[in-house]
Amino acid sequence: MATRHTNPRDKAAVVKWAQDLLQLSNFYVLDTETTGVSKQDQICQIGIIDKNGDVVLDTLVKPTVRISSGASAVNGISDKMVKDAPTLMDVYTDISSMLAGSTLIAYNMDFDWRMLKQSVGVYKMPMFRVTKKECAMKQYAKYRGVLNSKRRGYRWHKLTDAADYEKLLVANAHTALGDVIMTLELIKKMAGIESDSPTT
Repeated sequence: MATRHTNPRDKAAVVKWAQDLLQLSNFYVLDTETTGVSKQDQICQIGIIDKNGDVVLDTLVKPTVRISSGASAVNGISDKMVKDAPTLMDVYTDISSMLAGSTLIAYNMDFDWRMLKQSVGVYKMPMFRVTKKECAMKQYAKYRGVLNSKRRGYRWHKLTDAADYEKLLVANAHTALGDVIMTLELIKKMAGIESDSPTT
């Protein structure tokens, strides 16, 4: 059963945010899978779709460090799988050109942006330039409205939990492409648009 929102005005603000976002001529939704979560880890998969859900990039990425067993257990990606994958430098120009001047969305933007920055830094290249970065996870926390008992503000939710709660299709979780598709569907849900692929 859905719980009552603590502050309906916060939810209304998120609804407007999602509706305004969907009125843009375009934006991109990005997700990465990584070799781990430390300051030395890098991306090993990247997925990007546009506003319409069209796939503009979906590729494994060969890092310069090994994929940790913990990360592999979550994302299913092994060192063997990325052995012949392109390096980040192989796709850097295409990503840089695509994202230049764009609005970029990620479900956990702080994490994905940090991992991208660490990965780009290995090659001593400038970070991708976007006009605006938005975190769908933080917006959904305000939309859902569950207070966090350990700190001020609203509780963050895992993407799969959020999608399941909103009765959206949970498929190919912890793959970059699967996660960006779920993120876009969640944005549409927050905007009041019914999903084309609900769970029921």
